Amino acid sequence: MKNVLLAGLISFPALSHAWTYVGNAGNVVVCQDEVKGFYDRFELDLRYGWSWDMEKLDVPNTTGKSDEVFLAEKYLKRIEKLNPMLHARLAEYLVTFENEVTFVKGYLPNVLDDAGVVVLPHKDCSLELLIVQKPVQFPKKSLYTINEFYWNKLNAQDRAVAILHEIIYRVALTRGKAPRSSEGIRLLNEVILSNEVAKMTEDDFAALTRLVFSPTNSAQAK
Repeated sequence: MKNVLLAGLISFPALSHAWTYVGNAGNVVVCQDEVKGFYDRFELDLRYGWSWDMEKLDVPNTTGKSDEVFLAEKYLKRIEKLNPMLHARLAEYLVTFENEVTFVKGYLPNVLDDAGVVVLPHKDCSLELLIVQKPVQFPKKSLYTINEFYWNKLNAQDRAVAILHEIIYRVALTRGKAPRSSEGIRLLNEVILSNEVAKMTEDDFAALTRLVFSPTNSAQAK
């Protein structure tokens, strides 16, 4: 990739939004009470001008995995050669994702100020909280708490996008710091979803991941 994308990303600002508590907020876009999809796949177009290069369920999924996990695996393949270690870590978290979920029937208040800059498709749209990533013990030990109503409104593609967002964020947490904003997490997800990674060299991708996981974009975990 020749400079243009990476130059723009290197200028990606450090963010100053404080966390109400440490835990990631994954959001859906809701317009006039209709769930449109997971936010990251809108932002890649509205903010960066990229197109979503969708993986296809073009063959029957006989793996025994859910369609969303099957799709997420296919998206992750895009970075396997660029960064095998990151790919392996994300693949590990993907395998365990569905076993670490608690679904709740109620509304999750959006108390996490982690969105940073947000661009919505229409003025009557809003971000609503789909997933909180925070270890809990009740009603069962889990890492991801998911609004069941919104989840059931998403198709397998949007669920795959949501899962990728959460496992990328989890990698950031393993470095001992919680991001001040999810902007960098979304950015990496969107570079994968748009397949901009296909234009990248290993050095380009390394520069991007250093930027996304940089301490300047993180706050000490509480």
